[in-house]
Amino acid sequence: RNMSGGINLYNTQYRYVGQFTQESQGGSLTFGLPIGRGFTRMFTAYSYERVRVTELNEAYADDDLALRNPFLADALLLNQNGQRIVSQITPSIVHNTVDQPIFPTTGRRLSASIDIAGLGGNTSFFKPTLESVFFFRQNARMSLGFRARWEHVKGYKDTVDLPIFERLFLGGEYDIRGFDIRTIGPQDPETGLVLGGNKSLLFNVEQIFTIAPPVRLILFYDAGQVQPGPQRDADGVILPGKDFAMNDFKTSTGAEIRFF
Repeated sequence: RNMSGGINLYNTQYRYVGQFTQESQGGSLTFGLPIGRGFTRMFTAYSYERVRVTELNEAYADDDLALRNPFLADALLLNQNGQRIVSQITPSIVHNTVDQPIFPTTGRRLSASIDIAGLGGNTSFFKPTLESVFFFRQNARMSLGFRARWEHVKGYKDTVDLPIFERLFLGGEYDIRGFDIRTIGPQDPETGLVLGGNKSLLFNVEQIFTIAPPVRLILFYDAGQVQPGPQRDADGVILPGKDFAMNDFKTSTGAEIRFF
């Protein structure tokens, strides 16, 4: 039958150099099925994981930093023995007519999903994501590609201050090239530490030239921004977040060679 399913068990460690190390143990189940006879599929995934934050940059322990960012202790799990349990379900829908997954030349991929955490565990949030990708074939060797992505994450119930590993960041080869990974987002004004936000907007444009079947030249333009969500002040009062602004976009323009 035209259905899909999967199970994933993992024990992972991500070391964000100069920031912290994230250790995760857990698993996930995924089920998908087609909608109609076209190119649209619906998926449902459930995951359960235990996350620890270790090897914190010494700058995070600065007393002045804590005073300027009262949410930071909870975000770094300092008040939860460095650990959070996240139990979430993720329904999604994908419409995909892209002709090739590695060497796309034409088609579109439209997707919408929402992470809903709080079905157990001790962390509650929802994170909707919308993404659209378009490829237009210009001739046998040239194509034009566009991508737009919007994300928003917000806590509910007892989760006011989101953990650092659920906050949104940009930067790196898969969103805004020319910037180091997780270096785009709200920062502490004194130390420059990137603390993450709760809403992000990303745009990519690529002009693709096929030099030979395994080699392509890409001219690209990337733009994106991350804005902070609600935060606490020193008195515990919750302050509103910030909306998107044109002058907050980080951009990069360049060329790259892709070889498979």
